[in-house]
Amino acid sequence: MTCRDCKDYRECIGKEWFHFGEIRWCPYQVIFILANADTLRAGHWPQDPDRVDDNAGQKRIKTEGAFTKSILILAEVETRLKRTGIHGKLLVAQVEAGREFSNLDPDARAALMYVKGFKRKRMSFGAWKKARKHYQKVNVGEGVDNISKP
Repeated sequence: MTCRDCKDYRECIGKEWFHFGEIRWCPYQVIFILANADTLRAGHWPQDPDRVDDNAGQKRIKTEGAFTKSILILAEVETRLKRTGIHGKLLVAQVEAGREFSNLDPDARAALMYVKGFKRKRMSFGAWKKARKHYQKVNVGEGVDNISKP
């Protein structure tokens, strides 16, 4: 089951490969894209480890080049990462070093959470981090003392 079916990215835990039609920008899919950036930049989608041959002998007329989907998906991730500055570079370095979602540094994880999602965030990365920190404080209960009671 993938994010496309369940709308919950925790179902993608431990999945090694995603088809380009399954990409819904969950954290695990973004890590997959960053881990395979060299292959995608070359215009190829990474091979499915469970299938021997992706060409099943079917001949179809395509309206676009075979390389476009891989390059467009990588370009979208890189465009989103540029908005995160040094945190995005840290995320790329940690993914290239083989780190998983569970053991990323907090700054790299923040960049990943900013990059994930179906659409680009409208806020800048700094404003998003402040809003997220405030939201977490209020939900945990740390900010409740400052509210006047009627």
